[in-house]
Amino acid sequence: MKSKINSNCYPLRLSALVLALSVAGLSACTSILPEPKPAPAIYRLSVPEMTGNVHSSGPVVNIMMPTAPHVLGGTDIILSPDGRRLTSAAGARWAEPVPEQLRHVLLDALAQDGQVLGVIPQGGTNAQFWLNMDIRAFEADFDQGEDQPPLAVVQLVLNMTETGSRKLLGTKNIRATARADERRVSSIVEAQDVATRKAMQEAVSWIKSMTGAHEKS
Repeated sequence: MKSKINSNCYPLRLSALVLALSVAGLSACTSILPEPKPAPAIYRLSVPEMTGNVHSSGPVVNIMMPTAPHVLGGTDIILSPDGRRLTSAAGARWAEPVPEQLRHVLLDALAQDGQVLGVIPQGGTNAQFWLNMDIRAFEADFDQGEDQPPLAVVQLVLNMTETGSRKLLGTKNIRATARADERRVSSIVEAQDVATRKAMQEAVSWIKSMTGAHEKS
């Protein structure tokens, strides 16, 4: 007697074989994919505390978007191993591009002072002056060697122009520094924050003197 062959066995075996090959293929594919990198730590400069309702009835200054070299124009936290070469901190970045961040910090510093109103240029803004900021340095310099805490450096060039006449009223070079306590990125960011606050204090004083001196002349 001939034995009966169950034709249903073949589809089952074929399906099992296809599944096994699919799993094996998937395993082979996933094994060559790079492992995901940890998310970078994100930092931002501190914002000055406002006391009460800040309102200025003084001069209005358009704060233009600062210019910067390409390497300083992004979100990288820049380090200088020897004062000449520039590199970026691994696994960390700024919350926003450096030019945008410095403009916001200057606007906040002017608002906190309250004697000059800094604004972002837009339609309908009636500003007597405009300010251009050129970022020359915004980095941590390992000036004492790579095994020592670096020096945070902020170097800016400010130009004040009268809106109506487009006359250049003055130029100010600002350089502020602060030593980090450690070689850690968080300590470097804190030093960069301190140096930035120093630079902005000097910038606000100069802006007030320029706008006040121009109005009295």
